Amino acid sequence: MNRIAKLSVIAALSALSFGGVSHAASPEMSWPAHIDQTVRNFKGNNFTIVNLDTLKETSQTRTSIDEATPQQISALHAAVTANKPLAAALKAQNVEMNNIAGAEQAADGGLTFYLR
Repeated sequence: MNRIAKLSVIAALSALSFGGVSHAASPEMSWPAHIDQTVRNFKGNNFTIVNLDTLKETSQTRTSIDEATPQQISALHAAVTANKPLAAALKAQNVEMNNIAGAEQAADGGLTFYLR
């Protein structure tokens, strides 16, 4: 009986871990949650611009950007446009809206914009 209980627990834990992997691999899961709201409400000049080509193709950030849906990209562009001071600061650095491929919030509250 003890052996059957151990096997049941092992099987249950294995099934949970496989389910988590497939869920985490979806684009909705890897795209930064609520990044459009974060960008829309961002204040200040604490942002960094990174060319997407400088990231390794295997990096999680690049993968999430490459798998982003058109709706996610549109929401991000709309958020930047709605944040007039941020849009002006990006334009001052010669960033074109259509080149913004993704964004992430840093631990210090700043933003990183990834450009194509």
